Amino acid sequence: MTRLEPAMPNKDLGPGEAADRARSRRTAINFTILALLGGVVGFTAALVEQPDAPISAGGTIPAWFAILAATVFVVAVVAGSVAYYRNMDELQRLDNYWATTVGANVFLLAYPVWLVLWKGGLVPAPDAMILYLVVLATTMTAYFWRKLR
Repeated sequence: MTRLEPAMPNKDLGPGEAADRARSRRTAINFTILALLGGVVGFTAALVEQPDAPISAGGTIPAWFAILAATVFVVAVVAGSVAYYRNMDELQRLDNYWATTVGANVFLLAYPVWLVLWKGGLVPAPDAMILYLVVLATTMTAYFWRKLR
C-alpha cells in the first residue's frame, strides 16, 4: 500500500497563500501603527488636560494641543485608510462597504429622531459623542458580524 503525500508540504506556501499572509501582515502593521499613534495622542491629552475636567466640557486642553491632535487624527485616518484600502481584497472591501452603509443608516435614523424628540422636550439635546460612539460600535459590529458569519 502506498502512502499518499500532500500536494504541498505544510511549510511550503503557494503564491496565493503567501500573498494572503503578506496582506494580513501589512494590515496588522497598519492597525498597530494607528493604535500606537492614538495611544500616544490620548496619553498626551490626559497629561495636558485640566485635572478633573468632565469629558463633555470644552476648553479643557490647550489650543496648540487641540490643533496638533486634530491634525494628527486627520492625517492618520486618511493615510491609514488609503493604506488599508490598497491592501484589502474584494471580499474585505465588500464587507467594509456593507458595514459602513449600516453605520451611516444608523446615523441617518438616530440623529433626526433624537433631534425631533429633543425639540418636543422628551429627551436631552443630541450629543455628538454618543452618536459618534454608537455609529462606530454599530459599524464595527456589522463588519465583524458579516466577516465571521
